[in-house]
Amino acid sequence: MSANPGKQKLKRHHHTVPRLLLRRFADGKQIMRVPFDGTDPKPIGIGDATVRSHFYSMQDETGQRDNTIEDLLSDLEDQAARVIKKVIDERVWPLPIADRAVLGEWVAAQYARIPAVRQANNEIADQLLKMEIALGGKPEIRRRMEAQGEGPVSDEEVDAAWAELTDFSGYYVELPVNDHLLTMANAMATAYERMMARAWKLCRFEHKTLLLPDHPVTLLRDEDEPEWQGVGLANAAAIMVPIDRQAAIIMAAPGGPDGIFPANAQVANELNRRFAWNSRIELFHHPDDNPVAGIKLPPVRDREAEFSQTADRFLMPDGPSEAFKFIPSEGPPPNATAPRRGRDFKR
Repeated sequence: MSANPGKQKLKRHHHTVPRLLLRRFADGKQIMRVPFDGTDPKPIGIGDATVRSHFYSMQDETGQRDNTIEDLLSDLEDQAARVIKKVIDERVWPLPIADRAVLGEWVAAQYARIPAVRQANNEIADQLLKMEIALGGKPEIRRRMEAQGEGPVSDEEVDAAWAELTDFSGYYVELPVNDHLLTMANAMATAYERMMARAWKLCRFEHKTLLLPDHPVTLLRDEDEPEWQGVGLANAAAIMVPIDRQAAIIMAAPGGPDGIFPANAQVANELNRRFAWNSRIELFHHPDDNPVAGIKLPPVRDREAEFSQTADRFLMPDGPSEAFKFIPSEGPPPNATAPRRGRDFKR
């Protein structure tokens, strides 16, 4: 018998791709997993696909976890499942505004909850802290050590800390999980606004089938945008998300009416190619389908943020000069680029 009968059981295994989508691409119990690490595709159970331990668990000041975020995502998934059933099984389209809002919030969650967002935030935080160490030099290290201690520190202690902290390849900074979850909530709100403003087109196939990427929301680059500029929700030519093995929603430019996107073999192949290249480590499809045929799969993507310059190029052991200190600065260093959550698929 439980020692705390009133306490809710902690959910440990969290799906980063929701069960709702996995079921839509499965044969009831299993889905075909296609890894990018060179190993063979094989069917796996829905319960084992895209699972990470405590990925959405909040933590209190004692380190105790709870189900708050996972429960909210599960409730939203249940609401979205009913809407998707209307679209696929009852062929309701365009959606009434209330159902559209539910599905918009659910798609926004798929954009914000993915591991790539968390990894990008960690990579940027890691680089910014190391840049701060490099530019602050030993004087800044001494200041911090003395602020955390009870008195002056010796030159030897500062030198040792400097040597350790400037071995940038020897450690990696990660943000606390609660910081990530707060960022996720903010990103969901922004994504929802952007997505609801767009024109939604349903692309439904009668014979062709689709892939399910491990990061379900794919952004299409606007060819009129400069090559150096990343693609995001604001400037994407389209936002694409599969909702079934034979249906996807394509969110086009804002302003137009919702409607139908023409579906044919060429469109299916192009969607699958883009879904594949939006994946990071794996993709999925129904065990009876072969939508990966003819598609060159990407390598495992192990980085999200790109930096033209790194902290080891800015080492200042003696700290910044007086002139440098008076240079106005706002925001992150100019070498930090936003995470690219979409890709240019012209390969």
